[in-house]
Amino acid sequence: MIMKRILFFTLLICLSGATGFAQPTDTLNLLPRPLSTKISAGRFNFTADFNIGINGPESGKFIAAVNRFYLQLGRRVNINFSQEFISAADNDANARLYVTYNKAIAPAIGMDESYSLKVNPDKIIISAATDIGAERALETLYQLISPDKNGFYCPLVEVNDSPRFKWRGLMIDVARHFIPFEVLKRNIDAMAIVKLNVLHLHLSDDEGFRVESKVFPLLQQKGSNGYYYTQDQIRELVGYAHDRGIIVVPEFDLPGHCSSILAAYPYLASYPSDYKPGQRYKLDSIKNLNLGKIMQLISSMPTPTIDPTKESTYTFFDKFIKEMSGLFTDPYFHAGADENNGVAWKQNTDIAAFMQNKGMKNTDELQAYFVKRMYDIAKKYNKRLIGWEEAFNQAIPQDVIVQKWKPSGIGPTLNTGEVVQHGNQVIISAGYYLDLFMPAYIHYQTDPVPADLNQADAAKGILGGEAAQWSELMDGNNEEIRVWPRAAAIAERFWSPANVNDVDDMYRRLWATDFDLNERAINESFAYQKVLSLWVNDVDLGPVRTLADVCTPVKGYKRLMGGMFANGKGRTNPTSPLVNIADMAHSDSETGWYFRQSVAAYLKSHNDADLQAVKYQLQKWQNNKARFDAVSGYAPYPRQISDLSDNLSAAAAIGLQALSGEGNKDNQLKQLQQMVKPLHEVQIAILPGIEALISGTLKPEPASYPMF
Repeated sequence: MIMKRILFFTLLICLSGATGFAQPTDTLNLLPRPLSTKISAGRFNFTADFNIGINGPESGKFIAAVNRFYLQLGRRVNINFSQEFISAADNDANARLYVTYNKAIAPAIGMDESYSLKVNPDKIIISAATDIGAERALETLYQLISPDKNGFYCPLVEVNDSPRFKWRGLMIDVARHFIPFEVLKRNIDAMAIVKLNVLHLHLSDDEGFRVESKVFPLLQQKGSNGYYYTQDQIRELVGYAHDRGIIVVPEFDLPGHCSSILAAYPYLASYPSDYKPGQRYKLDSIKNLNLGKIMQLISSMPTPTIDPTKESTYTFFDKFIKEMSGLFTDPYFHAGADENNGVAWKQNTDIAAFMQNKGMKNTDELQAYFVKRMYDIAKKYNKRLIGWEEAFNQAIPQDVIVQKWKPSGIGPTLNTGEVVQHGNQVIISAGYYLDLFMPAYIHYQTDPVPADLNQADAAKGILGGEAAQWSELMDGNNEEIRVWPRAAAIAERFWSPANVNDVDDMYRRLWATDFDLNERAINESFAYQKVLSLWVNDVDLGPVRTLADVCTPVKGYKRLMGGMFANGKGRTNPTSPLVNIADMAHSDSETGWYFRQSVAAYLKSHNDADLQAVKYQLQKWQNNKARFDAVSGYAPYPRQISDLSDNLSAAAAIGLQALSGEGNKDNQLKQLQQMVKPLHEVQIAILPGIEALISGTLKPEPASYPMF
């Protein structure tokens, strides 16, 4: 990947002059882009005399942060610095890096994260109001580090920065597939790099309950299939996040999505059943499933649901929330409250009688009653309740936070303006669902503030946003591939000004940030390579990587719906081996993006250098078939996807013909059109570039993709 960036660096400089940016451009790799950046000529060189001085009130988390930075810096620049450990006593104002902050704070929504950073030829100065603001500045400084033949340096810059939104989150579903503890910690490290400040954990669903309870131990004994976090692990995780300026918000999804809870305590249920953790919809006996039939079943089938009419329900959750509040110490509790069709309530005569006695006209009013009771319990333990958009109703207390998730096109959706006018704050996740496999630019071009919401209401009502990664098609082995680096693009949308919106510049910085994320936080690149190695029995990764690098999963929920509602062996379950090409291919193809830039440059200039760059890549893809066929003899999986390899080679051959002016254009376009159809639930990302070589016109990227 490093060589690709070098090869295309000159190309990007050429392209930048022809592209309209929303703000003055620079070649810095900062992501998120700061509020303001002023660049000067010159550089700060890292040498053996580099040292750090700090000036601020006692802060154990900042001491830890600055030492992490110092160790990572030493590895990056390969210099043996003389300081062995930085402590509060290291307050030399003449240090090469001098950090000052005025206040040590606990992470919280609305905390002051602002900072200024000035890089001079001989000295770097960081100033911040808080220790967490100073941590954010260290992340920016690290992103400024660049190498050349003379060593590592930072350009001379002056940065003044603060976030656009208070709430900048990442939701990880650990219920459908359990995500190992160490993977969560790596995600927290990555979040800190791109200045996200909320980790939202979806801790319970039909498929599993994932936290140890000592008050109700059957929750993990019967509801987890053995996969859950101990209370000591939760305490460690919360502390780990706090040290990086990140809060942790637990979600226990109620009153639906609760098979795992009812497996442990069936007396909470709306109807008797043999509950166990597992898929919510029981469709084994239904034949000839299609999308229309599935949507009808979702709205009409009784599903595992908490009984909201019994006082014993609230006695249980009072004790439970009290216990969880001692583990998750930040002042928020997410109660879910989504996707409850109310059918289980309608079919229970006792619940129907309760509704009649209370004067409730429908199950929506019973849902509102349940949410209010959960609100009262959460408030009792000093927690602010959060619910998905189905939790909103006209009687909801104004301090409940509403999380909008439904995109347009999948039924009735919540009007954000209505929620804000009611007095509630909103977290926006609509447009940021990573499990849709959308490329980063689709999320990046979605602003958290709806176009029809005025500025005053937006400032008051839009708390921020969250990227969301659901785990039906994700486990601990590919979680980092699914979340990163796209979550970094969304992080910029939450931090940076709205007019920072140039897609090509975002991608340029995103690939550099991905290198940084893999160096300092995540195992995305390692996990990718590990599965490719399995495919070929660790013989020769090159040919399968050449293919996988240009593939992206089909977009939307086609694959999810097919896996969830398939009959027999085709159905996805918690033990499904997620190691096929659709499981490992990135939702954005970095290779595909670079090829697109190369084609754009060639079509603009038609000079020989651009021609040779395009031709070199096409020849590599064309010739990959022979190498791929050879490794297919070492393991069965490459043979299964050999048709994809054949298509890549054939498409590259068509591109080479087009460059030479050979072949019939209409026939070539027809052949490419056939190759656009998904194979093995992936598509070849470089086909639009090859089509442009035939037609002479590179079409814009699609503005949207269908959900199904």
